[in-house]
Amino acid sequence: MSSLVTLLLPFRNAAHTLDAAIASIVAQTFSDWALLLIDNASEDEGPAIAHAWCERDPRIHLITEPQVGIAHALNTGLQHASTPLVARMDADDVSHPERLARQVAFLNEHPEIGVIGTRTVFASSVEKSSGMAWYVGWQNAILTPHDHYVKRFVDAPLAHPTVMFRRELIEEHGGYSTEPLPEDHELWLRWMDSGVRFAKLPEELLTWHDHPHRLSRTHAHYSIDAFFRTKAKWMARSLARMLNGRPVIVAGTSGLCQARVALLEAEGVTVAAYTDVRHREVPGYAFIPHDALPPAGDAFIISFISQRGTGDRIAEFLSSRGLVEGVDFILAA
Repeated sequence: MSSLVTLLLPFRNAAHTLDAAIASIVAQTFSDWALLLIDNASEDEGPAIAHAWCERDPRIHLITEPQVGIAHALNTGLQHASTPLVARMDADDVSHPERLARQVAFLNEHPEIGVIGTRTVFASSVEKSSGMAWYVGWQNAILTPHDHYVKRFVDAPLAHPTVMFRRELIEEHGGYSTEPLPEDHELWLRWMDSGVRFAKLPEELLTWHDHPHRLSRTHAHYSIDAFFRTKAKWMARSLARMLNGRPVIVAGTSGLCQARVALLEAEGVTVAAYTDVRHREVPGYAFIPHDALPPAGDAFIISFISQRGTGDRIAEFLSSRGLVEGVDFILAA
């Protein structure tokens, strides 16, 4: 393909939303793109809709991946992408007209950045969606490479369907994992671990549609356990490089926090102590009151406390004591 950008749009049984998603790409102000529609074993009218678009626009191509799974479909798409830049799109979302133009311009102006996302507009048909809305607001507040890096273990810091990245990163660091895990967050953690820098445009350039059948709500690959197993692996690798003999202290003594410690210890990390706002001993570990934590440079603190909004308060407290996020502590829930 001679275009500058290849967009990967995998779909499976997405006939109700696919037309609008494709139309939003055709309506882009930036026109030097190729769109790969990757049929992932659909059983509805989605392939017919895709074929009709291919007939209307020579920049649009339909390929198939019969093995069900978005990571399989994306890797098949990557095999067909030869352009310098690759972008993502989902079949149930809508890109705003300036999205590609602004992302291409940013990457041209910032050669040090490998992955650029955008802020999103949240639209939901789920009655109880306050948690997802909070998550989108959290994501939208993360813009700089530094913030993407230090927040990477909280959750996926950018929305997968918004990203554009340099194709060379696939060649250097590999594509999507097909293991039972969140393929996007795993890719971000793996690439960040290799030094790839991420950023996000401040404009809202994609409408992210939340609905009851979205994979992130229904598939086991996106369960809390799958996320924490993935985070534990890459957290352990990061800690191995940066601890320099410092003991690890975990903030949070609940059973859930202890379960997350078990995942981390299974990856070879030794936890020396727990801390919390209330004194609660965990058998086999020391307990350090939160107001008696070691100074900066003497320990490394990991917060596994997951109550909404608590992470920010923990970061403020630790920062007020001179500890630096990403250097002396991380939030991981």
